Amino acid sequence: MTIPSPLQKSLEQYELPCSHQHEDVQREGAASGKYQAQLLSEFLPWGESGCTVLATTGVVELEYAAIQKSKAIFDASCRGTIAITGADRLECINRLSTQQLLEMKTGESCLTFLISRKGGIIADAIIHLLHNKILVDVDITVVESVCDHINSYIVMEDVEVENKTDSIHWLWCFCSALDQSFEEKNSFTLPFELLGLNGKAICTSSGQVVEIWNKFVQQGAMPVGWYVINMARVEQGAPIFMIDFDSNNLPHETNLTQSRVSFTKGCYLGQEIVARMESLGQPKQRIMQLRMDSDDLPIAGTQLWKDKTGAGTPIGVVTSSAISPLRGGVPAAIAMIGKNYAKSNTKTFMFVGSEIVSADISELQTNEESP
Repeated sequence: MTIPSPLQKSLEQYELPCSHQHEDVQREGAASGKYQAQLLSEFLPWGESGCTVLATTGVVELEYAAIQKSKAIFDASCRGTIAITGADRLECINRLSTQQLLEMKTGESCLTFLISRKGGIIADAIIHLLHNKILVDVDITVVESVCDHINSYIVMEDVEVENKTDSIHWLWCFCSALDQSFEEKNSFTLPFELLGLNGKAICTSSGQVVEIWNKFVQQGAMPVGWYVINMARVEQGAPIFMIDFDSNNLPHETNLTQSRVSFTKGCYLGQEIVARMESLGQPKQRIMQLRMDSDDLPIAGTQLWKDKTGAGTPIGVVTSSAISPLRGGVPAAIAMIGKNYAKSNTKTFMFVGSEIVSADISELQTNEESP
């Protein structure tokens, strides 16, 4: 069942100011025309039974400029929320997380993996700590499975787990220099490593989100869609759960342990598998970034090869791709690559249409630029 966003109608009715030139207006050496509001919003489904997210308000270039140079706001309807209450809430979620959460302070947020006993990823979560509860912010398609997972490890603790996705809504706000206009009562820093972008995560009720969204738009924030979020995070090398990796992967295969795993933390579910991989082994595959050598854009699912013959066994697969404005329009991509080739400064080859093109394999940029 698809969960509708309380902002759906507002986003459908958002009018993007677009300039157009009348045929009877002629001005040499200067731009001319008038601004006319147009309804250009597009939407796309998120998962088979997740939700619908805004794809674009009409002009991706304007949205990209807003994210990088001014102010932008994204309706994060793709996020689900689990509230954990009770005296033992922090100890409970800490035992199920790969990060050290016991040192968190009220108002802070932390990226962590929730993993199974065998080390498989159940969710890539943002933990938000409030004074009387913990909010577990995850991809909307895995909310129910995460609730079941947490509940299965509660025995005698004073803990209550509740799916609050219907009543809690998230707005992601981006600004080149974060200012007070994006401050709300429940405003959290959006972890840079999630998207490779600095921003705020605003937690609000489903009944108040329209009012808050309107306030931010009136203050100059431009509504943006997933197309530009995806473009920005791919060029920054920020893999996303359920797109670039999923529950079939181990933490080390994501190449994100630097921002999601504490190797000095005490016991937690699945720790033995994570610790063994860190100290003794190497994952069979890892997520890496691709820097294309041409303007050809590979699509998700494109197979990677070790040489230009494109023969033999594939060494990996593209999981995400996008045009990269920061690189002058040259495409960027994220790929899952076999361990023998998941090394920086290694060439790989792929077919785009009937042509074979090359790219350089590199480490994730978010690992290198994390604040």
